[in-house]
Amino acid sequence: MQWHTELHITEKIPFLTHAHKIFTLGSCFAEAMGKKLAENKWQVAINPFGTIYNPLAIFRILRFCGGTEVPQKKFCVQNPEKIWLHYDFHSLLRAETQEILWENIRQKTTEMARFFAKNPVLILTLGTAWVYEIENHSVANCHKMPASCFQKRLLSVEEILQDFEYTYPILQEKIIIFTVSPVRHLKDTLPLNSVSKAVLRLACHYLQAKYVNVYYFPAFELVIDDLRDYRFYTDDLLHITPQAENYIWQKFQESYLPTETQKIVESWSKIQRKLQHKPFNPTSEAHQNFLKNLLQELQDMQKYFDVSQEIQEVRSQIQNFS
Repeated sequence: MQWHTELHITEKIPFLTHAHKIFTLGSCFAEAMGKKLAENKWQVAINPFGTIYNPLAIFRILRFCGGTEVPQKKFCVQNPEKIWLHYDFHSLLRAETQEILWENIRQKTTEMARFFAKNPVLILTLGTAWVYEIENHSVANCHKMPASCFQKRLLSVEEILQDFEYTYPILQEKIIIFTVSPVRHLKDTLPLNSVSKAVLRLACHYLQAKYVNVYYFPAFELVIDDLRDYRFYTDDLLHITPQAENYIWQKFQESYLPTETQKIVESWSKIQRKLQHKPFNPTSEAHQNFLKNLLQELQDMQKYFDVSQEIQEVRSQIQNFS
């Protein structure tokens, strides 16, 4: 019995192997996908500047990493709790003094500039087209400052396209996968959330059509049109469950992973389950043989990615290992 209208993704580019590094930026969905990739042994920078929702703030971060723009000190702010933050970053970057904050920002942007220079695949998840501006500057986070400090407005599709084009010179060597976050922003109201998502989806459509290295992965549609049921949402009825994330991850694999890489991921999943096995008697002959076989599987997997930590863990459990 068919229980849902399945979204069959027809545009597939099976390119992503473990030789690729990955940089995820954007909403909390970018973090969820980044964690899936990291669990499956990709080298991933997962939202290193914290959660960022609007496309202009995301593109600005890319320019910081690409060296074509630098953060401005004038956008440092001290919140009511006397913590220093910066309007271009999430509160993940915070400090007790402006000087320490500025040094933390410098260190983080330098670190991520080095990663960016290694030509990672970019997964950019857009969360909202509503922006808050101060001095005509769209902030990444308001840091709970008074609403009177900001002007709120809706971005147009044209503004998003123009800002991406301005950023594109540092992106043309990279593969870029856009997604629109399926998480709804209820503070904008449901009708205005729909307007916001429509703007983002249109922008992704035009970016994909214009640039040969830009792709769109339909995470939004997979949740809204394919799963389309509150059983796939957590208790807040906004964020999606691990089951929904696993479904999206499976579709992502089918879209971007070559068959051989999918087989590697499947084998690794089986090994992970074995690593989590809790024996009744760790010193029994049966379990010791299980560990020796598992060690061999890990050593075979070493040719695809680093499993040295797991190998060390298994070796430590084998009796009289030499």
